[in-house]
Amino acid sequence: MEYVRKYRWANYLSPKCKEYLRNDFSHECAYCKLQEQEVGIAGQYIFEIDHFKPQRLKLPDVHQYHNLYYACSKCNKEKSDIWDEKLLDPCVDDIFSGDNPAIIEGTQENQYKYIAQNDKGDFYINTFKLNSRAQIRIRKARENHQKNIYTINTLIDEILLKSQNNEKLQDLGDLVSQLNILKNLHSQEMTFPKDEIFEKAEEYLTERKIESRWVFEEYNMDIKLKINDDTYYCELIVDDSDQEKTEYRKNLSMEKLRVWFQELKCNFGVLFYFTKVNRMYFYAVSNNLDLLGSSRAIKSKQIKINDRHLIS
Repeated sequence: MEYVRKYRWANYLSPKCKEYLRNDFSHECAYCKLQEQEVGIAGQYIFEIDHFKPQRLKLPDVHQYHNLYYACSKCNKEKSDIWDEKLLDPCVDDIFSGDNPAIIEGTQENQYKYIAQNDKGDFYINTFKLNSRAQIRIRKARENHQKNIYTINTLIDEILLKSQNNEKLQDLGDLVSQLNILKNLHSQEMTFPKDEIFEKAEEYLTERKIESRWVFEEYNMDIKLKINDDTYYCELIVDDSDQEKTEYRKNLSMEKLRVWFQELKCNFGVLFYFTKVNRMYFYAVSNNLDLLGSSRAIKSKQIKINDRHLIS
């Protein structure tokens, strides 16, 4: 398989769904492997959420996370409502990798064209038009980019080795000159901007000097942060209510709580971020085992958050 999908509580309408997909699919199109950094600073905006099994099938779980894929707009358009059981699934099948891939990736030797190894591979190439001129240009540019990086790293290693051996660096100027030329031949390495929701939350925590890092781990564990010298993995829940209150009542799914307590081997909690009033609250779920209760019939558990939970 090309990608390993994490277990998440999300669906097509969830505000965090696209960001989850970006991370699970390594910031690239699930179908053609076009990378965000290959299309510039606005890369994420030409990527969309695709329903692997299309909506026209009217399946009960069509909008659930396991049926959603991160796709460039071109592949999403090419696939459209096409459905056939022989369509390879990047989360299940060995398409370009594994012992017996369905498709051999394009290289200079075969003019960067993909070569199908079976009928499914042929159907996949034709569905997404993977041997179009545009796709071939991208693969050629990608290979040249990797060659440039390899050459740059080799030059850097050569400079470091000479420095460590205390050699006279008479040719250092030439090496540095070559290095600068090659650096200008490939695009500057891109950082991946996050969804605006996460950007705002990150800014809030940074301003308050809260040590944190986005991790996007299993079970909606979005962020790792340090509170009162303890480290917690937390889900970020965003609320756009515009009324500031002294106390908020929020419901947590019992299914989610049970999975968290059973599967997580760390401290965990929830960050409630009220964007309109710019207030964030931290609730340490793992410190409250009594949240589970005894009745399995209960669908959710209500908690109260107030100023003592406020990250100020």
